Amino acid sequence: MSVAVLVDRLDKVKDKGRDEFIACCPAHEDKSPSLTIKELPDGRILIHCFAGCSPLEIVNAVGLTMGDLFPEKLERDFKPLYMASQQKKGNDHHRLIMSVADGIRRQGQKLTRKELDEEKAAFLALK
Repeated sequence: MSVAVLVDRLDKVKDKGRDEFIACCPAHEDKSPSLTIKELPDGRILIHCFAGCSPLEIVNAVGLTMGDLFPEKLERDFKPLYMASQQKKGNDHHRLIMSVADGIRRQGQKLTRKELDEEKAAFLALK
C-alpha cells in the first residue's frame, strides 16, 4: 500500500515534504492535526498520534490493518516478530490500566464510565 491510500482517508492533511504528512487523527475527536505520517524508503508507513492513539486504533478507524503499513515482503518477513512484540507490549499496557484503576480505587475515588470500560477491556484481553 502506498502512503496515498492512507492519506486519502484522513482530514486536514498537510504535506510536509519528503513523504511526510500531518493530519487529524481519525481515532479520536481531533480538531487540529495531531497525527504524523511518514513513508520510509523501504515502503513502510510510520504513524504517530501525539494525543496517544495507538497505530492499531488509527488504522482501524480508517478501515485498514496494521499489515497495510508494511510492504508485502516486509510483512511476510517481519510480521510474526512484530506481532509477538505487540502482544507483549499490549499485555504490559493492559496490566498498567488495571494497576491504575486499582490505585484510583485505593484512594477512595470512583472510576469514570470510560475508565471502567477500559479496565474491563484490559481484563478481558489478559484473560
